[in-house]
Amino acid sequence: MRNKKLMEKVIDLDTQVLRTREQSLRVMIQISIIRQAFGVKNDETNQPVRDYERDIILSDDEIRKQFKKELEWLNSAKERSDLGDVKEFENRVHYFIEAVRFFNASLADEFAEKHYREVFQPSC
Repeated sequence: MRNKKLMEKVIDLDTQVLRTREQSLRVMIQISIIRQAFGVKNDETNQPVRDYERDIILSDDEIRKQFKKELEWLNSAKERSDLGDVKEFENRVHYFIEAVRFFNASLADEFAEKHYREVFQPSC
Protein backbone atom coordinates (compact mmCIF):
# COMPACT_ATOMS: atom_id res chain seq x y z
CA MET A 1 0.00 0.00 0.00
CA ARG A 2 1.20 3.49 -0.69
CA ASN A 3 2.41 5.10 2.52
CA LYS A 4 0.79 8.41 1.60
CA LYS A 5 -2.68 6.81 1.31
CA LEU A 6 -2.14 4.89 4.55
CA MET A 7 -0.96 7.94 6.47
CA GLU A 8 -3.85 10.05 5.16
CA LYS A 9 -6.23 7.47 6.63
CA VAL A 10 -4.35 7.27 9.94
CA ILE A 11 -4.15 11.06 10.26
CA ASP A 12 -7.85 11.36 9.39
CA LEU A 13 -8.74 8.88 12.14
CA ASP A 14 -6.30 10.48 14.60
CA THR A 15 -7.66 13.98 14.12
CA GLN A 16 -11.40 13.31 14.14
CA VAL A 17 -13.41 15.17 16.73
CA LEU A 18 -15.09 12.40 18.69
CA ARG A 19 -18.60 13.54 19.48
CA THR A 20 -20.19 10.25 20.48
CA ARG A 21 -19.19 7.03 22.19
CA GLU A 22 -20.06 5.18 19.00
CA GLN A 23 -17.74 7.34 16.90
CA SER A 24 -14.99 6.87 19.49
CA LEU A 25 -15.43 3.10 19.33
CA ARG A 26 -15.29 3.09 15.51
CA VAL A 27 -12.13 5.20 15.41
CA MET A 28 -10.46 3.17 18.17
CA ILE A 29 -11.10 -0.17 16.45
CA GLN A 30 -10.13 1.04 12.99
CA ILE A 31 -6.97 2.90 13.91
CA SER A 32 -5.81 0.03 16.06
CA ILE A 33 -5.90 -2.64 13.36
CA ILE A 34 -4.58 -0.31 10.64
CA ARG A 35 -1.65 0.84 12.78
CA GLN A 36 -0.85 -2.73 13.82
CA ALA A 37 -1.11 -4.09 10.30
CA PHE A 38 1.45 -1.63 8.95
CA GLY A 39 3.50 -0.88 12.07
CA VAL A 40 2.57 2.82 12.11
CA LYS A 41 4.14 4.53 15.13
CA ASN A 42 2.50 7.44 16.97
CA ASP A 43 5.22 9.93 16.06
CA GLU A 44 4.82 9.26 12.33
CA THR A 45 1.66 11.36 12.21
CA ASN A 46 3.61 14.46 13.29
CA GLN A 47 6.17 14.19 10.51
CA PRO A 48 5.98 15.00 6.81
CA VAL A 49 4.49 12.04 4.93
CA ARG A 50 6.82 10.31 2.50
CA ASP A 51 5.34 8.37 -0.39
CA TYR A 52 6.64 4.84 -0.87
CA GLU A 53 5.24 1.33 -0.97
CA ARG A 54 4.68 0.26 2.63
CA ASP A 55 4.51 -3.43 3.43
CA ILE A 56 1.98 -4.94 5.75
CA ILE A 57 3.67 -6.51 8.77
CA LEU A 58 0.79 -8.62 10.11
CA SER A 59 0.05 -11.86 8.34
CA ASP A 60 -3.50 -12.73 7.31
CA ASP A 61 -3.47 -15.38 10.04
CA GLU A 62 -2.53 -12.80 12.70
CA ILE A 63 -5.39 -10.59 11.53
CA ARG A 64 -7.72 -13.62 11.55
CA LYS A 65 -6.75 -14.25 15.19
CA GLN A 66 -7.73 -10.70 16.10
CA PHE A 67 -11.01 -11.07 14.22
CA LYS A 68 -11.70 -14.33 16.02
CA LYS A 69 -11.25 -12.48 19.34
CA GLU A 70 -13.82 -9.89 18.26
CA LEU A 71 -16.27 -12.70 17.45
CA GLU A 72 -15.58 -14.38 20.80
CA TRP A 73 -16.42 -11.16 22.66
CA LEU A 74 -19.61 -10.82 20.63
CA ASN A 75 -20.62 -14.42 21.32
CA SER A 76 -19.89 -13.98 25.02
CA ALA A 77 -22.23 -10.98 25.13
CA LYS A 78 -24.90 -13.02 23.31
CA GLU A 79 -24.57 -15.84 25.86
CA ARG A 80 -25.08 -13.34 28.68
CA SER A 81 -28.12 -11.95 26.81
CA ASP A 82 -26.82 -8.44 27.42
CA LEU A 83 -28.43 -6.54 24.55
CA GLY A 84 -26.34 -3.40 25.14
CA ASP A 85 -23.10 -5.37 24.96
CA VAL A 86 -24.35 -7.39 21.98
CA LYS A 87 -24.95 -4.18 20.01
CA GLU A 88 -21.57 -2.75 21.01
CA PHE A 89 -19.67 -5.91 20.07
CA GLU A 90 -21.67 -6.29 16.87
CA ASN A 91 -20.52 -2.78 15.94
CA ARG A 92 -16.94 -3.66 16.88
CA VAL A 93 -17.05 -6.57 14.41
CA HIS A 94 -18.37 -4.30 11.66
CA TYR A 95 -15.76 -1.61 12.34
CA PHE A 96 -13.00 -4.22 12.31
CA ILE A 97 -14.18 -5.54 8.93
CA GLU A 98 -14.43 -1.99 7.58
CA ALA A 99 -10.85 -1.24 8.65
CA VAL A 100 -9.50 -4.45 7.10
CA ARG A 101 -11.37 -3.62 3.88
CA PHE A 102 -9.23 -0.46 3.65
CA PHE A 103 -6.11 -2.53 3.03
CA ASN A 104 -7.27 -6.08 2.16
CA ALA A 105 -10.72 -6.38 0.55
CA SER A 106 -10.58 -10.15 0.08
CA LEU A 107 -9.79 -10.75 3.76
CA ALA A 108 -12.59 -8.35 4.75
CA ASP A 109 -14.97 -10.28 2.49
CA GLU A 110 -13.89 -13.50 4.20
CA PHE A 111 -14.62 -11.98 7.61
CA ALA A 112 -17.98 -10.59 6.49
CA GLU A 113 -18.99 -13.98 5.11
CA LYS A 114 -17.88 -15.77 8.29
CA HIS A 115 -19.79 -13.29 10.45
CA TYR A 116 -22.88 -13.57 8.24
CA ARG A 117 -22.82 -17.38 8.51
CA GLU A 118 -22.56 -17.19 12.31
CA VAL A 119 -25.37 -14.69 12.63
CA PHE A 120 -27.75 -16.43 10.25
CA GLN A 121 -26.72 -20.04 10.85
CA PRO A 122 -29.84 -22.15 11.17
CA SER A 123 -30.22 -23.63 14.62
CA CYS A 124 -30.85 -27.34 14.91
